Amino acid sequence: MNELLKAPRPSPFGLWNQTAAARPIFPQLESDFTAETAIVGGGFCGLSAALHLAESGTQPVLLEAEEPGFGASGRNGGQVIAGLKLDPEEMIAKFGRERGEALHRFSAGTADLVFSLIERFQIQCEAHRGGWIQAAYAPKVLAGIERRAGELMARGENVELLDASAMSELTGTNFYRGGMLDRRSGMVQPFSYARGLARAAAASGAMLFGNSRVKRLIRENGHWRLETAKGSVLAKEVLLATNAYLGDLHPGLRTAMIPVASYQLATDPLPGDLDRAILPSRLPVSDLMQLGVYFRRDDAGRFIIGGRGSFTERERPDLFDRIRQHARKLFPALRAINFPVRWGGKLALTVDHLPRFVTIEPGLHAAYGCNGRGVALQTLMGKLAAEHMRGIRHDDLPIATLPPARYPFHSLRLPAMVAISNLRSLRRIFARD
Repeated sequence: MNELLKAPRPSPFGLWNQTAAARPIFPQLESDFTAETAIVGGGFCGLSAALHLAESGTQPVLLEAEEPGFGASGRNGGQVIAGLKLDPEEMIAKFGRERGEALHRFSAGTADLVFSLIERFQIQCEAHRGGWIQAAYAPKVLAGIERRAGELMARGENVELLDASAMSELTGTNFYRGGMLDRRSGMVQPFSYARGLARAAAASGAMLFGNSRVKRLIRENGHWRLETAKGSVLAKEVLLATNAYLGDLHPGLRTAMIPVASYQLATDPLPGDLDRAILPSRLPVSDLMQLGVYFRRDDAGRFIIGGRGSFTERERPDLFDRIRQHARKLFPALRAINFPVRWGGKLALTVDHLPRFVTIEPGLHAAYGCNGRGVALQTLMGKLAAEHMRGIRHDDLPIATLPPARYPFHSLRLPAMVAISNLRSLRRIFARD
């Protein structure tokens, strides 16, 4: 029987829902509130903003359409990656030396905040900070990684280059020519981490509401009214922290980001021989095959692999199969192993690979566009948003001053992104040798 036909349908969260820490229960909003600050979205950014606002003495109201972690925060690969997609010198070329270096310092500390919060609030989320590997399968890719590592090491960052032998030893596959080990980074069980942030925010004084989708956002006498099915919140300052799950809540962000689907698969815990042979270092790995493939192991010994895929809302079973085939190319022994769990979600891309924290209108802010690095980056974005909403300026950070990205041909993003995807795949095939 065709493996696609017998594969289970994806669940909203897949593995992370099955293995997450106990779900905290937050009530549905069923009355009208007045608050200094309100947050829409209970992912890493919104929860971090709520926590830091509460710790500063403000009591924010957070409205989540489903439950904390429902969106990309509960569906990603759990890789806690320091830094941005852009290298330090690229940031300097774009913003000038002073602002470029400021942005580098900001992004380099994203993972620090994640692991400090985990330690401070004793969040049980399979947290490991042994590092993260960026892998190179082709000479041109390796040259880019070598340049990146050199720029980071020149700034004192804890990274090192890996040759083919070291890569094989750490990953258990001979597929890669080399790579970079970034010891600033690590991994978590992302859904458990989101639930831990939610508990910490609530314990610090934030008011969290689940099953409270914001249906309308209205400007009213210098404030913002957020209306849900059974209640409302009137707030002076509002943060939209929904990322790719924003929908049509505000027209100013409708063309500001490109939602992209992400797909993941997981095995059952691997048996002893494979457990020792496949990714023996237990370090999470990312490579650039097929527009971004990443894989890791969890504490129970499962092998988990994912990648970016569809640019539409429609489910693509063939993309799950493509990821499974890539896993078996990396590790031929996995041909005898099933992948019984699969799931997907959405992430937000920006063309320049830079995240945005913007003020759309007076008192209305948004954070979005983490381009696949949301675990660490969104956590720090939430802290930045909380500080900004309390009146602290961040003029030294380009991330806080960039306007909303607007793509004039946004309606043509599907054929354009598919064409780019196919072109990059062909280039990588020819770059392999």
